[in-house]
Amino acid sequence: MNFRLNATIAAAAISLVSGFQFQAFASEPGYLCFVTTGTGEVLDLSQDLCADKATKPSMAALDKAFIEAYKSQAMQHADVRDNLLTQIQQSPEATIATAKGVCNDLEAGISLEEIQEDQSEGHEAKADEVNSKIVNQLAKQYYCPGIQ
Repeated sequence: MNFRLNATIAAAAISLVSGFQFQAFASEPGYLCFVTTGTGEVLDLSQDLCADKATKPSMAALDKAFIEAYKSQAMQHADVRDNLLTQIQQSPEATIATAKGVCNDLEAGISLEEIQEDQSEGHEAKADEVNSKIVNQLAKQYYCPGIQ
C-alpha cells in the first residue's frame, strides 16, 4: 500500500514538473534562439543567453568612439548617408583597419594628400570618396593624433 502511494505521488510530481518545461527551437541562421514556455509564450534569447560572445569580440573604447564619430560625420552627407551607414554597420573592423592603415602611411612619411590621391584612383562612386575623406580625417584624430 505504501508503495502505491509513493508511486502515485511520484507520477503526479513528474506530470506537474513536465508542465513547466521549456523547449528551445532552432530557427533561421541569423536568428540565434528563442524559448517557448509551457503557456506558449515565446521569449527571445538571442541578445542574452544565446548570443555567441566568442564570435563577437568587443571593440576597444577608442574604436567605438571612432565608429560613433564616423556615423556622425556620415549623417552630414545626405546624398550618400545610407550607403556610408550601411558600410560601417556591416564591417566596422574594415573601416577601423583602413583608418589604422592611413596612420601607418602617415608614419612612413606619405602625406595625407598623397594618400587621398592614391585612394581616389579606385573610386567611382561619391560614397567611396566621402568615405575616404571621413576615414582619413578621423584616423588622424583617433589613431594617430601626434602626426601632423
